Amino acid sequence: MVRCSFGIIMAKEFDKQVLSTTIIRVVEDTFKKMLRIEPTASPVAAEKDIIEFDGRMRVFPMEKFNGPVYVAFTNFYLSDNDLKNDQALGAFVLFVKEEVVEKLFKAFGRSSKDAEDEENLMDIVGEFCNILSGNFKNELVALGYKDLLMSTPFKSRNSVPDGVAFDYELFQKQEFSFTFWNQKCIVVEACIGDVPLKS
Repeated sequence: MVRCSFGIIMAKEFDKQVLSTTIIRVVEDTFKKMLRIEPTASPVAAEKDIIEFDGRMRVFPMEKFNGPVYVAFTNFYLSDNDLKNDQALGAFVLFVKEEVVEKLFKAFGRSSKDAEDEENLMDIVGEFCNILSGNFKNELVALGYKDLLMSTPFKSRNSVPDGVAFDYELFQKQEFSFTFWNQKCIVVEACIGDVPLKS
């Protein structure tokens, strides 16, 4: 179900401009450093409604590329207690086009033979999601925000049946599509509530 914010006092969410510029910078810088590749087109950003079911954010991986896709996500938390109770402040979801996962595999120095195992491919996407979301979290700290706790990545192929934990008072998420190797190859969806400044 799509939740409507009309007539509801919404929770204070994180600055969308900071979210957008930070995620774009982190993804492009990480690709440049790890894979030595620059984007071949400007990233495309869009704001989308959060579709919620049973308190979780629905994600639809195969719609991102109209075909097979690997997906991984991490969550952000304000405290150990929030992490323990899965009271997420934010979510960082990474979608990787199937054909691109092998390029990531090589960038991590793994053998092409290991890339034949789907579990290995999911592990790489999970590891890459962990790097990107960790770099995003560290960038926020450098900008003066509180250091958030982060979950270990969940990874899958084509679907996330249980959905993704998120700040239930949020109604919208940001989506970023990135083009490398002359093709749209990764998409990041992110939403995050109000992150306090460091005291």
